[in-house]
Amino acid sequence: MNKENNYIKIFNVTFGNYAFGSILICIVSGIFLALPYDVSKPMESISKMLLIDEGARLIRSIHYWSAQFFLVFTLLHFIDHLRLYTEKNVSKGIWFRLTVSTLLVVFVMLSGFILKGDSESFLAQSIFKNLIDKIPLIGNTISFFLLGTQDNFQIVYVHHIATAAIFLLIFIIEHAKSITPSNRTFSILIPAIVIISFLLTPNLHDKFSSIVKGPWYLVGVQELLHWLTYPSIFLFIVLIVLTLIFMLRYFQKKQSAFVKKILLIFLFLYLMLTVIGFYFRGENWELKYPWQYNPYENIFSGSIKEFKKIFSDTTKINLVMGRYEGCLSCHSNVVGLSHSHSSIGCSSCHLGNPFTLDKNSAHSNMILIPGNLLMAKKTCGSSQCHQQIIEKVNNSLMNTMSGVISVDKFVFDESNSLNNIYKVENLGSNPADIHLRNLCASCHLSNEKKELGPINQLSRGGGCNACHLSYSNDAKEYLKNYKIARLQDYKIARLRDYKIARLQDYKIARLQDYKIEGLQNYKIAGLKDGGNNQNLLKKDFDKIEFHPDIKLPNSNDYCFGCHSRSGRISTNYEGWHETELFSIDTIRNKNYRQLDDGRIFVKKISDVHHDKGMICIDCHTSSEIMGDGNLYVHKEEQVKIQCVDCHLIDKPKTKNLIDFDYESKKIAELRNYNQDERKYLTVQKTGEPIINSFFDGSNAYLIKKKNNEIEKMKKPLSICIAGKAHKDLSCIACHTSWSPQCIGCHTEYNKNGTRYDLLYNKEMKGEWKEYSKDFLSDYPALGVKIENEKRTISTFIPGMIITIDKDKHDRKDKIIFKRLFAPAFSHTIRKESRSCKSCHNEPTALGYGRGKLYYQIAGNKGIWEFIPEYKNSKYDGLPLDAWIGFFQERKNNSSTRNNVRPFTIDEQKKILTVGACLVCHNPDSEIMKASLIDFEKVLRNLSKKCALPLWN
Repeated sequence: MNKENNYIKIFNVTFGNYAFGSILICIVSGIFLALPYDVSKPMESISKMLLIDEGARLIRSIHYWSAQFFLVFTLLHFIDHLRLYTEKNVSKGIWFRLTVSTLLVVFVMLSGFILKGDSESFLAQSIFKNLIDKIPLIGNTISFFLLGTQDNFQIVYVHHIATAAIFLLIFIIEHAKSITPSNRTFSILIPAIVIISFLLTPNLHDKFSSIVKGPWYLVGVQELLHWLTYPSIFLFIVLIVLTLIFMLRYFQKKQSAFVKKILLIFLFLYLMLTVIGFYFRGENWELKYPWQYNPYENIFSGSIKEFKKIFSDTTKINLVMGRYEGCLSCHSNVVGLSHSHSSIGCSSCHLGNPFTLDKNSAHSNMILIPGNLLMAKKTCGSSQCHQQIIEKVNNSLMNTMSGVISVDKFVFDESNSLNNIYKVENLGSNPADIHLRNLCASCHLSNEKKELGPINQLSRGGGCNACHLSYSNDAKEYLKNYKIARLQDYKIARLRDYKIARLQDYKIARLQDYKIEGLQNYKIAGLKDGGNNQNLLKKDFDKIEFHPDIKLPNSNDYCFGCHSRSGRISTNYEGWHETELFSIDTIRNKNYRQLDDGRIFVKKISDVHHDKGMICIDCHTSSEIMGDGNLYVHKEEQVKIQCVDCHLIDKPKTKNLIDFDYESKKIAELRNYNQDERKYLTVQKTGEPIINSFFDGSNAYLIKKKNNEIEKMKKPLSICIAGKAHKDLSCIACHTSWSPQCIGCHTEYNKNGTRYDLLYNKEMKGEWKEYSKDFLSDYPALGVKIENEKRTISTFIPGMIITIDKDKHDRKDKIIFKRLFAPAFSHTIRKESRSCKSCHNEPTALGYGRGKLYYQIAGNKGIWEFIPEYKNSKYDGLPLDAWIGFFQERKNNSSTRNNVRPFTIDEQKKILTVGACLVCHNPDSEIMKASLIDFEKVLRNLSKKCALPLWN
């Protein structure tokens, strides 16, 4: 019986004929491709084919698709043979060679994939080589014979176009007993392959995508190797499968049927692994749904729209990072970027398709504003750029907001711990979560930057852009004109009565009725009556001329938007304190300042470091700002820098440039601080180098990053470090000049109100509203911090003196009251320290709150008395601004940190004992100076005139 008539056919052609025809088409197209292909520059030569000549691009596409057809039809042909039990009709020698050709098919397909020379090909070569190396005794020899070295494709190239391809073709012809398939086969195959090749062009992997996979037919192998503890087991599985296929020729029919079922089960399982690996496996082997990412990304680049040669001169296409990039054929006139970023082309940041000259295809899946953390792994954090930094940033507090969330949940009684780690992106619908999303969740790096333009006071988030996006004046002017051209008849004058978008009821800024001042007659960029600028409208703005730069920051403007909220660090540093004013003539009154969000600040004392021209990053290192990879709960855990790292007490530990970590060395190089002979100061807690500092053997110096001026850093005065009295005192306890303090906050929920959800950036129902009593600026309170069993006196301010009305949130517990003080990092340091009396004779310093603290002397004894300024709270009986009651103490639930507490009664007595001395003695007197060295000794030699406090 002629088995040929029983084979499955499509259009009267068998799978075997389709496979035979496909391999012949693949070989012929491969001959044409071998001419322009440069094995020493694979990606460059292939990208040139994709961009320079549409004919070469089509031939490459035909070569790719004919190979895929060959693989699929070969598999179908093999299954068809097994179905018909035709293996016994083949001679033993041919059957053996056909079994071996299974490996040849895989090798020919894989070697072609490797010859692309892109990220995927290097991964495939590495996996294949490591796998072959596992073969005992001869593995290394075989892998070198087949693959050569990983930085040279010469051997792979020879095998692909000659050795393996020729042997495979011989085996096929021997098996088919014909030199070519039927004409009907070609009449069906050629149109089908050409059409699909025309519609879907195989792409190169752009080197920047975070997801790198091998060819689809080996994705199952990757999946299997990932889960196998010992990858060599896979080789054993392959050997078993090949042995079973070969032995089919010798089995009885029942045995053969059983083995074929086993092989089909293997095939089914492998196909399932392939589907999982290709469609459901995202970055770092995380399981994802196909609609959560594009599994075809970097595989196809769209259709070939013109079958003609576009350019004959390759110099019109720029070579970028070892490949030709089509983007620059249109955008070659762009200026503004520094060399480090201009040299990586357009698609490295903006994605899209760099291997086409068609505008629509090139802009497909393009990112207009790269750097947002949602996409940063594909742009700034790609494997070719700053991958490790992005991983650190994702865990940094500026992204997670863990401390803010942890405290808020504790205050709302939704958590019994202040030290849980959270991420802002996971906020849900609990009252605390909605409160955060309503009022606090904009200042995190994951917040997406959606509008073109420089970072300003209203900027929030933006990922890498938040700190590294820099607009030159030319770029700003160009952007302004670009917007004019796009807006056309948009009349900006209509904004006269425009309330800040989405902020109409936003109580934090008290902007309910706030109309943007100055916009009544504001003519943005010369629009005048909202009219058109015809010259600008005719300009081709698709070809961007001025690009904002991406560079290291050199000002505090990047910090200001977020850090002028909450603790008001940025405004404090510059000497501005927030008021409750709604409007002020800021032009005439230089003591007031109005921010872009409408809040009004009054002038206070600025930080001495600000006066010296220092910016935030002069002190705060890259690992503090971008994170060090660890998850922290509170900011003092991530911040490692201390005053004594620069204001030296002892001889410092230093580092040479050669000992720097990669990140520090790179930043030092970019800032031109990299000097081999220099001794750099280090952060005592971590050993990280302070790249803008150095030690000359006697003195420490700081290089200001804003202007590169060198400042000699002064050592602490002897009074700061002498004696026992102040040995536990932190630097900021004495040198903080003032801190912003908010007391009497009331928060309530209105389920019928409308809020702007700062996490999802859209209007939602249900609104939390906050009302504050007083905004104050004063010396901070003092308290105790315990860290690594060390006791330190530091500064604290009201973190949460708050009542929360949850009644309208349908909760049983209608009112929550909390009195929590928080560590104060006010950034209002002055060279002059606060006076002795401001600590020992002032009630705010001891945590009592504002009021009159006076010492009444009767005979040789005295009594301290206190009259508070604010009334006692009905919830806990303490004055509104107090941390503790007069000669009382609180041990639990008194702070936003577990290792922080107010003074105990014994500590209060010691402080006020010194305060009693200061009632009579001048702080500069000899006896008070002596008390700094040994106060106990001073007490033992008291004059009879001295009146010490009488304690109950």
